[in-house]
Amino acid sequence: MTSCDRVPLGQICTVNPRAARRAVADDTLVTFVPMTAVDPGTGTISVPQQRRLAEVAKGFTAFEEGDVLFAKITPCMQNGKAAIARHLSNGIGRGSTEFYVLRPGPRILGEYVWHSVRQPQFREAAKRSFTGTAGQQRVPRSFIENASIPLPPLDEQRRIVDILNRAARIEALRRRAAERLREFVPALFVRMFGDPVENPLAWPAHSLGDCCVQVQYGTSTKANDRGVGVPMYRTACRTGIIQ
Repeated sequence: MTSCDRVPLGQICTVNPRAARRAVADDTLVTFVPMTAVDPGTGTISVPQQRRLAEVAKGFTAFEEGDVLFAKITPCMQNGKAAIARHLSNGIGRGSTEFYVLRPGPRILGEYVWHSVRQPQFREAAKRSFTGTAGQQRVPRSFIENASIPLPPLDEQRRIVDILNRAARIEALRRRAAERLREFVPALFVRMFGDPVENPLAWPAHSLGDCCVQVQYGTSTKANDRGVGVPMYRTACRTGIIQ
């Protein structure tokens, strides 16, 4: 990427745009996004809800298709809760008042905005701007409006977004593989040895004192007082590991 000017978000996005005035029936279904609906890992609206417009017309944040939602409150902001509003019911969205809405202007892509505000450097700067008391600290609107990001031409933005999207897909695959591995190891143990609580394979049961040496720091090779045992190690986190 070649060098380019940095431009404040407030000059290329509309921050918290007003809800569009249009004739919509009160019973129209719209997409509702509470803070819990945004997945901080993927930065997507993973569990959107549907509400009737009359239920959420007032007292909630309004947004439309393609807007970027950015959590303003701690710890949601630091966790990466930012998402692009997509596939909204009837093109209308309402959500938590703890979101800022960024509506991209003609000079910037929504996905480029989304990737920019999810960068650790951006969120760290946002954290330093927090106002409010502990547990209820929020990013002030002035930070969002004045925070500058690089603004390359649209073609370059598309190229950057494509690269970052591919990297995000690889990261998602890595997370899923790690989750499967966490599930696989306990399942493999049960398959080999049976459930340690129900003991369906009828393994003989003994106390740790009968089959292990005294647990201590470092490596121990001494047997128990009956002259039998298996060496055990203790780690710094006080977890015994049988060798």
